[in-house]
Amino acid sequence: MLSFSPMAIAQYDPGAMNYGFSVIKSFHSLNETGAGVRLEYASNCYTTFIGEYNRLFSVGTKEDVESYNELALGVNLILFNWYPTTITAGLGYIGNDSTAFEEIEEDAFLGFRTGDLNHGVQIKIRALHQISVPVHIFAEFNVKSLGRRYDTFLVGFSYDFDAR
Repeated sequence: MLSFSPMAIAQYDPGAMNYGFSVIKSFHSLNETGAGVRLEYASNCYTTFIGEYNRLFSVGTKEDVESYNELALGVNLILFNWYPTTITAGLGYIGNDSTAFEEIEEDAFLGFRTGDLNHGVQIKIRALHQISVPVHIFAEFNVKSLGRRYDTFLVGFSYDFDAR
């Protein structure tokens, strides 16, 4: 019974390295979408450190919507667990190279610009579901301090190459 309990309350096994891909929908424009890659490390059953790179761009529009790169580093903790589904929340750093931030910088809650990079904080809420031992799917909502223009919704999957 004790050996089963860590599996029942974990988002990943302790020490797991997971790699994932995501599709991104921005709340700014109907035509703004993106793709991303991520690396996740679970130091224990409750905490996951996430590093991600996202590229947002415009699809099927004649209007000029800029494309930009985004880098995020953060930590997620378990809020609720109904194995095999886990709800997590986290906080982290967000940086991007969007030029539109110059126009809305005064309205940003916690955001500043250095050179060509914009820096801020993001809060993420994620639903993670284990399909099989190495494969998880997730849906994630990210609220960013840089402004509503940068808030996103992601759907993706992650894979644990070290799964037994």
